[in-house]
Amino acid sequence: MDAMPEVLRHMTGWGFTKVDPQLNAGWLVMTGELSTATQGVVQCEVWIDRLFERPLKLWLTGVPKALPRLVPHLSPDGYLCYAAPGTEVIDIFDPVGQTRTSLLQAAEVLELVLAGKMKEDLQEEFFVYWDGIYCFHDIERRTSGLVEMLQLSDTKMYVLTDDVARSRLKFARAGRTIKKFPANIAMITSSAAPRPLQENWPPKTVGQILDWQHEMDDACKRKIRDKIIAAYREEVGGILIVIESEKTGYSYGFIVHDLQRNRPDDQRSTDQRLPIFDCPVQPLQMLRLDDKYLSERNIPGQATFSGRRIGLIGCGTIGSFLAEMLVKAGAGAGGGEFLLIDNDILMPQNLGRHRLGFNNLFREKAVALADELKASMPTAKVCAFASDAKDVCLGGLDLIIDATGEESFGHWLVKAASCPTLHVWIEGAGVAVRSLIKQRAEQGCYRCLTDANSQGSLLSVVGGVQPIFSGQGCEGLYVPFPASVSIQAAALALDTALAWVGDKPWPSLSTRLTDHSYEPATPDCSPLPHLECPACRS
Repeated sequence: MDAMPEVLRHMTGWGFTKVDPQLNAGWLVMTGELSTATQGVVQCEVWIDRLFERPLKLWLTGVPKALPRLVPHLSPDGYLCYAAPGTEVIDIFDPVGQTRTSLLQAAEVLELVLAGKMKEDLQEEFFVYWDGIYCFHDIERRTSGLVEMLQLSDTKMYVLTDDVARSRLKFARAGRTIKKFPANIAMITSSAAPRPLQENWPPKTVGQILDWQHEMDDACKRKIRDKIIAAYREEVGGILIVIESEKTGYSYGFIVHDLQRNRPDDQRSTDQRLPIFDCPVQPLQMLRLDDKYLSERNIPGQATFSGRRIGLIGCGTIGSFLAEMLVKAGAGAGGGEFLLIDNDILMPQNLGRHRLGFNNLFREKAVALADELKASMPTAKVCAFASDAKDVCLGGLDLIIDATGEESFGHWLVKAASCPTLHVWIEGAGVAVRSLIKQRAEQGCYRCLTDANSQGSLLSVVGGVQPIFSGQGCEGLYVPFPASVSIQAAALALDTALAWVGDKPWPSLSTRLTDHSYEPATPDCSPLPHLECPACRS
């Protein structure tokens, strides 16, 4: 049933008039007044999605003249942002109620805007209106130092970097050339959060940039002006200005092009007569792509694996997914090193639940996985060892992760390792996933746990599990379970490792049930060593 006639009837009853002719086939456009409790009424234009799948859109057509130049939630063209993207739930079964709710929310936001409130919200919406070409911010050192600018031939995007070789490695693509971009670079800090103006937006000239900055932070305006004047006097063609807001930590920038375009023949001009204010500017959207940011963004305030030496033994179904998670959390970054150890090759029967695919068939798993990780995180130091782990030097590591799922190897590693050791495995045919970390003498080891299991204690599920093997001819036996179980095991290992690197409380033995037809037997805990354990008591 078409609900639009009913919505139109209610909108008319609320004082709105249908625009004739309609401006867009997908939207019902109406004009009317938005009433506020204390600030009067404002003329507006309302757009209602004819399928009722998108939020109502609203523009002010009668913006009060006394409105300040810097206003939250109101774009330069009068668009009123009354709800953050993704926060408004569209009720497709109640279009009339949904429309009414949106109008009331818009009126409430407008009330606060006109009353001069919500100024802090400006900083969050600034980047919606600062629409420019991307400039990737690949700077590891946050202190001042030499930085250079590159440009990518295929997209014309820029890269700001403190290490040209590292950035070239990150952005290398077939058919792409990466050239140095000739321009002065100035890094400037501002005490103010950036906000859009209600006029002359976006700024198109140096003069409009300076006028805008004057409204927010006059000290920053003077620094920008001085840097541009200095570049003009040096007779350079352009200058990149990057402004970092100390209040928000965000950066934004712009390029002044053709800085010498109006240089007079008379070189004795004074500062007041410098012909720089009409020079065009190009806004830049600064996107951080430094390794520190990439590894910390999803876990703010937490320690990452950056700078640590980590060895992952076993690049099978668990290890392959875990390796990717570890790299994206900083393994191999910041001067650290990430070792992948596995002497097996990728076979066709592995493809159903392995991180690697057909393009790596019959390759050594460790080598192929290292190549994949370096393709996705080019600056990570990932070293592959296609050898038996017993033949690899494991000294000097900060953490060893055993993802082999082999009990006998786990027992050997307990004796061989001289650093914290994390074991992760799958119980039975995907019944549960478990992890065990030993980092202190008072914690039980992997051999302690297997001894306890053999005596019927510390089991994952009530009654224990029996492995179910499958196989075809000479293929060999394997335990069937879906890839989702491997990913859950990898996720549990990552959480355990993050707790270790962050020195946070975490039970040494953790269990996650993946087959809920079973009943869990042992809550997460930290078992003590067995008195007669031949591994950790010797």
